[in-house]
Amino acid sequence: MKSFRESIGGLRVTVLGAGKSGVASTRLLKKLGADVFLSEAKRIPLYLQEELKRLGVRFEEGGHSDRILNSDLIVPCPGVPLTNPWITRARAIGIPVMGELELGYRFVSSPIIAVTGTNGKSTVVSWIAHIMRKGGAIACGNIGNPLTSQSGAKNPLVVEVSSFQLETIIDFRPRVALILNLDQDHFDRHVTFEAYRKAKARIFENQREGDHLILNYDDPNVRPLDALARPKVHYFSIEKPVKGAYVERGRIFLEESKKLELLDTKSLALFGAHNLQNALASALASYLMGTPLEEIREGLQSFRGLPHRLEYVGEIDGVKFVNDSKGTNPHAVLWALKSINEPVILIMGGEDKGLDFSPLREIIGERVKKLILIGESRNKLRAVFEGTVELSEAENLEEAVELAFREAERGDVVLLSPGCSSFDMFKNYKERGERFKDAVHRLGKNQL
Repeated sequence: MKSFRESIGGLRVTVLGAGKSGVASTRLLKKLGADVFLSEAKRIPLYLQEELKRLGVRFEEGGHSDRILNSDLIVPCPGVPLTNPWITRARAIGIPVMGELELGYRFVSSPIIAVTGTNGKSTVVSWIAHIMRKGGAIACGNIGNPLTSQSGAKNPLVVEVSSFQLETIIDFRPRVALILNLDQDHFDRHVTFEAYRKAKARIFENQREGDHLILNYDDPNVRPLDALARPKVHYFSIEKPVKGAYVERGRIFLEESKKLELLDTKSLALFGAHNLQNALASALASYLMGTPLEEIREGLQSFRGLPHRLEYVGEIDGVKFVNDSKGTNPHAVLWALKSINEPVILIMGGEDKGLDFSPLREIIGERVKKLILIGESRNKLRAVFEGTVELSEAENLEEAVELAFREAERGDVVLLSPGCSSFDMFKNYKERGERFKDAVHRLGKNQL
């Protein structure tokens, strides 16, 4: 029987979506000899149209057509849900559906470390790749470097994996899998928390003896997943000693067959309890992949973090500005507020994902001096926090930054941690974060 690798040549494959992963899938499939058709609901940029023509890929834009169903295989982008009518119709007539993550997995021979969770995925993927850089580790996946672009790679791959991607796996089996934390997110797609949790748990469903699963012992939504696991389970905890990685008397330890001391937590460049958890997860995954202890110690200390994740922007007249634009759910806002000891003026709001913000009332009431709301979720957030904290609204992010600075006193922190998606006002969270930083820098110049 032919392997999938051997049989892909000549297959009629439709790629649904012209995002990064869709384009990477198209390139790989064309390279392997497939007859590729790309269908995009929106407009395809001209530069991409030119590339598709050079590759000999047929495409349609501005909507989908029945040509999709003239296929032997459909590869949807992660943003295309399995409830999409075209996916439903394809499955009804027996056309198999395979996501980009699964497709990429079929064509790599490298060991894979796969990381999922509600928050911290990109940071941990980047941190592990940084620790393991002497071994040539590559950060890829949902971090912006699709797995399908790594076909033929021999070096270890550290893969960020979303719940959307996990919905369409078949055989995907990482050597090491991590679940960092789980809290409400993407209810616009998964509808219930249990459905979201179930999708995340698929990261280890194909693992076997000899593989490793790393779980957050401190997260009550994560720890019980160990009962479902077939691989060897390890934990990380900032609250108590566990088999895996933990903090004791201000120092980080690894403990498998024996107890190994790594370093003092004060030597980490990143601050906050969530980043301490990220450090433990990164150290443990690197250790299980055979990374020497000295490289783990050095990598833990030298990693400086990623933009838009509690990123210090600057200080104007004693007021600090922090950019946490990647904080797109209530759990992220919670950790951001827990990480800052000074009084906070918080900028929140954006595109609503159907999430419940009421669990934030207590910490916002305790730590936030003023809450400034932006974006389409303003009315919903006002209804949640009215009476808990002083509220204001701004028409745009620049106005919010100016208002926050006017209200701030020396020693305060102006924090952008939206708790929502960015798509109502911006292209993505990166553009939102850059706009915030630009507004702060302009404000600084005006104060000179």
